[in-house]
Amino acid sequence: MNNPFIYENAPAYFHSFFDLIESDHLMEELEKSKNFTLALIDSITPEMENFAYAPDKWTTKEVLLHIIDAERILTYRALRFSRFDATELTGFDQNKYIQNLKSVNYKLSDLREEYINVRNATISLYKNMTEEMLDFKGVTNPIILTARSLGFMVVGHNVHHAQVIQEKHISLF
Repeated sequence: MNNPFIYENAPAYFHSFFDLIESDHLMEELEKSKNFTLALIDSITPEMENFAYAPDKWTTKEVLLHIIDAERILTYRALRFSRFDATELTGFDQNKYIQNLKSVNYKLSDLREEYINVRNATISLYKNMTEEMLDFKGVTNPIILTARSLGFMVVGHNVHHAQVIQEKHISLF
C-alpha cells in the first residue's frame, strides 16, 4: 500500500503489516483478505489442524483463533474511536488469549464460521463510517491511532498470519 497518511497515523510496528496490503481501498481489502483466508481454511486437512511447526509455536487452529481474536479487539477499538470516544484503551496479551483456550476443542468448521461472522461484522461497521469517524484519533496502549489505521491493521494482520499458515503449516504437508 502506498498511502503515507495511513502510515503516519499508526505506530512503526504496524507498517510491516500495511506493506502486505495492495491498495488503500479498505472495503476491497477487507473482502479480498476474507476470500484469501477462507480459501486457505478450506485447504487445511485434519492432519494440519493441530500442527505447530516448532515447539512453543501456535497450531494452525490457534493461529486462526488469534486472527479472529485480534480482529475483534482491533475492531472494538475502531468502534470506540469512530464514535469519538477518547477514553484510553489498554492492550491485550495475545499469548494468554490462546493459552486460555487450550482446553477448548474448536472444530475447523466452527472457526471458519466464526471468522466469517467476525469479518462480516467488521465490514458492516466500516461500511457506514464517515471520513471524520475514520480519522478521529484515539489512544490505545498508549499509541495514537485512527479507526482507519485499525481497519488496515485488521487486513494486514490477517494477511500476515494467513501467510504464516500457508508457508509454515500447509507447505510442510
